[in-house]
Amino acid sequence: MIGLLGTKKEKVNFKELMAQKRAQRKARKVLGIWGEPKTGKTGIALDFPDKNIYVLDWDRGVESTWFEHHDATDRINVYCPIVMRKDNILDIDKSEQNSLDFINFAKEQMEAGEDIVFVMDGVDTWLDSCILKVNPNPRVVTKIMPFQYGNRNKTFYFLLEVIYQLNCDVIYITHETEKYIDNSPVGVQPAWKDWGGKLEQEIYCSKKKVKNELHFFAELIGSRTNGNLVGKKWTVREGTPPNIQWNGIPELREGKI
Repeated sequence: MIGLLGTKKEKVNFKELMAQKRAQRKARKVLGIWGEPKTGKTGIALDFPDKNIYVLDWDRGVESTWFEHHDATDRINVYCPIVMRKDNILDIDKSEQNSLDFINFAKEQMEAGEDIVFVMDGVDTWLDSCILKVNPNPRVVTKIMPFQYGNRNKTFYFLLEVIYQLNCDVIYITHETEKYIDNSPVGVQPAWKDWGGKLEQEIYCSKKKVKNELHFFAELIGSRTNGNLVGKKWTVREGTPPNIQWNGIPELREGKI
């Protein structure tokens, strides 16, 4: 078979490829978790007791959950890639390279036989940091023209895409941000631009007082892999201190979302 550039290429056996996919019949998790701060988003992402978990921690808050609630188990690997310069400004180039190096490290462990989940926590912080590609000194007020955001967006999406291409379950975590129409707030939305279109599953987290107990809730608001569960809401945390009960999401742990 001759390729577009005149070079010979091996012909793809599409019939065999489709047969392999039918035999596997296992869709991976490409999950997005978003919502209010301190509502169990990270706890949900770490709640896979039978898997090794690699967390790229741009949120700088995963370590405390790992230490306090998972006894710093060696099954969970948490890495914060952020490097600060001497002038206390984030070094975007070194931080980006550290992120890519950690992803490659996780990929090597997976290729060596580990069954892993890869988590990126702090997608919103990564997005905010990418503006340093356009304005490297945030202490100076600089007018940014619309076309200049291209460099920010290219950097932002590239890292998320590298994670997406991993041959394992992946989870992206971000906070909610206000949604505006005609300069008026009309609700909330996830702070990951339009990355939601790449996701297979999406969970929204919130909290509410119920009979003097602070409950954490998680709602499956989208799923290409189990549409029958869309709209289901779980109480992931309940009780009164010090008698707190973590329920998590059983279906997520079991791979049924």
